[in-house]
Amino acid sequence: MSPATWLITGASSGFGKFLALQALQAGFKVIGTTRDVAKAQSQAPDFGAKGGIWLGLDPGSEDAFEKFSRVSEEHGGIDVLVNNAGYAFIGGVEDTSEEEVRDQMEVNFYGPLRTVKACLPAMRAKKSGNIILISSGAGFIARPGRSTYSASKFAIEAVHESLSQEVKPLGIKVLIVEPGAFRTPFSARIKSPAQHEATGGYSEAYRDTPVGGMLNSMRAIVAMDELPPVIKGDPEKAAAAIISAVVDGHDYLRLPLGTDCVAALEDKIGQLQSDLDKTRAVCMAMDVE
Repeated sequence: MSPATWLITGASSGFGKFLALQALQAGFKVIGTTRDVAKAQSQAPDFGAKGGIWLGLDPGSEDAFEKFSRVSEEHGGIDVLVNNAGYAFIGGVEDTSEEEVRDQMEVNFYGPLRTVKACLPAMRAKKSGNIILISSGAGFIARPGRSTYSASKFAIEAVHESLSQEVKPLGIKVLIVEPGAFRTPFSARIKSPAQHEATGGYSEAYRDTPVGGMLNSMRAIVAMDELPPVIKGDPEKAAAAIISAVVDGHDYLRLPLGTDCVAALEDKIGQLQSDLDKTRAVCMAMDVE
């Protein structure tokens, strides 16, 4: 039998790059999407050398669904779809324009939605397949300055959570990967409110607030020659964990990765439990007498 075919969006850097190379090493056929093939060939020369197939395609473009559908058909269907492409927009709610919110949603929400819809028909026909969303710890907890980014991740996680229940009877599995801070170039591609670019990405009112602190921290990391020791996540280990989950037939929906992400998830669970404990009496008294 021919090896399973993987389609990984944003395969030229970060998680996508490490995952693509390890999937090739494991003997899978891998198609990697990128907006700039020439740049991708320069950034990840081993991908093509090991048999990877580059595809110039932007999931955020309006014609992405048609293009992904053709790719699926040309390669006899995609067995493992990895929605990895995306970026983070960091900025206060008041400082962020509606256009910037729409741009974030176009890439982080509509992009993965298009690829899923394009690949599902062939997976249904085969009665098998894996759909993987590379989300973030921001997909379950919204920190100051991350409202737009978290909104995109919360939303696309909701789609995949619902999808996992819809396609389970069809033999298709869904996995939501939630990484914390890993040693990838992701932070260098962070965007912030354009109207406040000259003042660090935030308005004067938010200078000495958690919003200003978040943006200052992110800009400090980008300016460093090397990532700080506090960022401990190893992307090679993350890629290996994702491949193992697929090969072993995982029985869970979410895969949080990194000690910081585990701490954030436990914090979120604690917040939810605290709110429920404080409001339980009121909540339980709402039934009609």
